[in-house]
Amino acid sequence: MRKLDRLRGLSSRDFAVLSQLVVCSVAIAVALRVTSWRRVSRAIIAGSRMAGLRRFPLLHLGYSIEKLNPLVEMASSVFPKNRCLVRSMILLWLLRARGESAEVVLGVRKRAGNFEAHAWTVSERGLIGERPEAIAEFAVMTTSANPDQL
Repeated sequence: MRKLDRLRGLSSRDFAVLSQLVVCSVAIAVALRVTSWRRVSRAIIAGSRMAGLRRFPLLHLGYSIEKLNPLVEMASSVFPKNRCLVRSMILLWLLRARGESAEVVLGVRKRAGNFEAHAWTVSERGLIGERPEAIAEFAVMTTSANPDQL
């Protein structure tokens, strides 16, 4: 019910942006299935430099990243298995399309005997779309900006 309430609270403009972000999520999830996350991140970074593509999703430049983050959360929830990576890739796109420096970070941790991985986005402003305590226990494995790590 909570998700329906969140959808009901969206303006028509928000819904238009959300629809496009869902399309982005699908494209990213499919790309992640057929190629490496590093290639997807490189394609996102290269595409974000192209003038015509920078405007996609339409209307996103009228929002701050903080206002877009809840829409990105909703759009990435379509893929619960790798939600954090899809979300991080969308945020990478949105930040790079605005000309900001940003990277996706992959981290790992062991909790209660289980290996866990997580992805998050860091920009020149710092951590985007995450609470610092959510990533505090993760050791950085690699980033989209540093291919030599791993």
